[in-house]
Amino acid sequence: MAVTGHLMATIFQLIVVYLLLLLVTFASKSLQPIIYAALFFIFLSYVSVLLIIPFGSTLIDMFAPLPSPYVKLIIGSVFLFYVSELIVNHISEAGYGSISAIAQIAVKIAVITLWLPHLSQMIETLSRLIIK
Repeated sequence: MAVTGHLMATIFQLIVVYLLLLLVTFASKSLQPIIYAALFFIFLSYVSVLLIIPFGSTLIDMFAPLPSPYVKLIIGSVFLFYVSELIVNHISEAGYGSISAIAQIAVKIAVITLWLPHLSQMIETLSRLIIK
């Protein structure tokens, strides 16, 4: 029941943000990109805190019987890719494609860095099995 209320509040706020963007379009063309970027990041953080993070924790709890670090890593990687894709699209639409490519590479390196300790343990285990 609470999720439905949050979802309806989010949809209402999305409509309010859209109306604010329309108002800014008519009021000041020069301030529109700055206000659009600010509203984008404010709304992205709001949606992340209110909907995406609780959904991720529900998924983590649902898959608790599976091996411990892997479920959290998979869900964390998906969340990072989701957020990075939104930000990369936003930056690309603003006309900064090269910066968006750098941001995408940075997120991929961050995800690989999260996985490296667990991958090294798996490689050590596999090498021990191959040697024996």
